[in-house]
Amino acid sequence: MIFTLSDGTRAELLLPPAADLLTQDPGTIPVPERLITDGWLTPVTAQLLHLLDHADPHALATASHTVPGHTQLLLAHAHQDQPALHLCLPDGTPTPPRAADHTVLLFPLAGILDLALSRHQDDADQRRPQYLRSLNPGQLCAIHSGATTELTAPAHSVQLVLTHHPLAAPDSRPLTPAEYQVAVKEARTRLSRPEPHDCRRPGTSLQDIPYLHHATLAQLHAQQDALHHLAVHKSTLSYLTTTAVLDYERFEASRTTLLLDRIVLALDTWRGFEIRLNTNPRPANQCLPHTHGYAFGARVLTGGYLHTVSTRTDGRDTGPFTADQLRPAVTTTELPGSSYTLGTTLAHQALMRPDTTTLMLRGPYTATAHAATDLVPPVDSWPRPADGAPPVHSRPMTDAEHHALYQALAADGVIEPLPRGNR
Repeated sequence: MIFTLSDGTRAELLLPPAADLLTQDPGTIPVPERLITDGWLTPVTAQLLHLLDHADPHALATASHTVPGHTQLLLAHAHQDQPALHLCLPDGTPTPPRAADHTVLLFPLAGILDLALSRHQDDADQRRPQYLRSLNPGQLCAIHSGATTELTAPAHSVQLVLTHHPLAAPDSRPLTPAEYQVAVKEARTRLSRPEPHDCRRPGTSLQDIPYLHHATLAQLHAQQDALHHLAVHKSTLSYLTTTAVLDYERFEASRTTLLLDRIVLALDTWRGFEIRLNTNPRPANQCLPHTHGYAFGARVLTGGYLHTVSTRTDGRDTGPFTADQLRPAVTTTELPGSSYTLGTTLAHQALMRPDTTTLMLRGPYTATAHAATDLVPPVDSWPRPADGAPPVHSRPMTDAEHHALYQALAADGVIEPLPRGNR
């Protein structure tokens, strides 16, 4: 992506080539794989350090600004079809939740960026977010016009920000040239000493998950540690994956669906949760926006996907909907190690790479799931029962399908291979 600098020269940042399309129309990304990568992080960080060395404080300071929570450091003005280029330096306090005036692209460069999405300002004021997530360095996040979000990041973090519109908020204050120089020095320090992408501890085990029947979304989000624990302890993940067929209750809940296959690793009706391994996605069917009848947390193990979360524009929280009754709110790239928690009132669409495998922590059922009625994939793409019955949206998994799945997962390194005598 090319940017025009304050002295008129042009600089190229090696960002994902389709990234800027998200600021124009989030529904027209032709090849999601062009975005699902973190390979840009190292070269772009080096390029930004070079730009900081040549940033002119007298030309850029007055278009940079500080507000409670962060400082926005301008490196390149918007020019024709190219967006403006900023670095955001948070101070560790949350930004007040508000609706975005226009679409902004965020690229975490150092430190974790936490995002909370609410359906509207009233939900935000009442602390009732419907989507919580942690973005690692190397991911991409588009906050679309109208989305009500709250962002929190530690004081050592940095985000690259692209926008075609001014960023200054009503309570912002322009920087002086001297303040701009101080901010440049701080940005260099943060970019030169980034923390590891995922520095969390192994997390709590499944036995530590609490009673979730009346849990808030934040309380469910706190159980992401259990998914992290499974991701780190491959022997436990492998055991639960391969033994699902031996547990009647778990295997009865394991399904093959029009979107993907799922193997149930743990099922606790009393505590109100289920942990699934989702794998073998159907890329041709992934364009279907849908809601779930439960809140859930997800963690990506392999592959990745372009993930769009949308709010409804028909004034309803439940019931059927069509694609034109949805408004994109947040689009992210999901990469191995990323995690999020989604409530029942928002629709989402996951355009997955074929090699994607994720862990899901499902909370208790509290609503009815729906999908965009005008985008349901054709019947001939639905799973066909083994007995020759008509195709269905979802059906129980067969022993042979489970066997093929865990062999494929072992071949891909997601789980450990079974000893030769047990295959």
